[in-house]
Amino acid sequence: MGVWRGGAGAPEVGGLARYLLGIGLLLAGLGALAHLNYRLAFRRWLLGRETGWGYWTWLCGLAALLFELLQVRTDHVPDFIDENLLMTAVLLTVIVAYGYVADSFRARRVQAHLLQQKVEAELTALKAQVNPHFLFNALNTIYNEAQRVDNETVADLIQQLAGIMRFTLQESKQPLTSIENEFSFLEKYLALQRARLPQRETLRVATRLDWDGVPAAIAPLLLIPFVENAYQYGISLVHPAYIELEVVVENRCLRLRVANSIAPGPAARPGPGTGIATARQRLALMYAGRHALHIQQTADSFTVSLTIDL
Repeated sequence: MGVWRGGAGAPEVGGLARYLLGIGLLLAGLGALAHLNYRLAFRRWLLGRETGWGYWTWLCGLAALLFELLQVRTDHVPDFIDENLLMTAVLLTVIVAYGYVADSFRARRVQAHLLQQKVEAELTALKAQVNPHFLFNALNTIYNEAQRVDNETVADLIQQLAGIMRFTLQESKQPLTSIENEFSFLEKYLALQRARLPQRETLRVATRLDWDGVPAAIAPLLLIPFVENAYQYGISLVHPAYIELEVVVENRCLRLRVANSIAPGPAARPGPGTGIATARQRLALMYAGRHALHIQQTADSFTVSLTIDL
């Protein structure tokens, strides 16, 4: 039996290792480039309404860079131009395909998270619905009694409260509601707040709701946390206080600004509460790339600015 001995036909282990290492580094570099393209360009430009051109401009520049690198690798030999063009197209296709695939997985995760949130919200609503029919019947009884004794103020307040409850129980189950319904809900809430607050020179409340009439829809109960936050922490019957609320909808673009004072002392709140945190999360999930939320807090004031493309 013959014994194999290394000779001229033996494979070069060191050369094979370098070849495999080169392939591994190439794939790692391509994966890193594709991921950076997805995080920094695909999500920032292609998913935006008016920045898609920026992404395709970036791809053209990237293609030119890849082709030039391949040309340098082949010492600009004319015989390799077709091969380098083909390789550039393949690399660019992989990079673009990675972006679409990665965004598809991201969208699925967002959908799953939204579904989980919806289920949790429905369970919370069910827990909060302590026989709503009983509550509506009770409100109707009180309303009829107020009308019987000719107390229109109480009757009107009961109607406002019933409208708020009805909107909360019915519209909150829908993914979207009209701007008209959302504004009606906010107006009822503001009417109840005006009724409960005393008339004082040291307390200033200014509200404005303006809609141009162009049909638009919004996630229900999305704005109320910012308004509730202002009334909860911006009202003081001891110190001078103010609330400024403005909600304007023009050409399906919503702009909200809420500013309120913060009473001095240990009761002053340190930052946004759970309501605003939940609203921030809903905005990130439902209006990704279509909203801008800025919250600014000083020692004596709290301001929220929100813009949404509906």
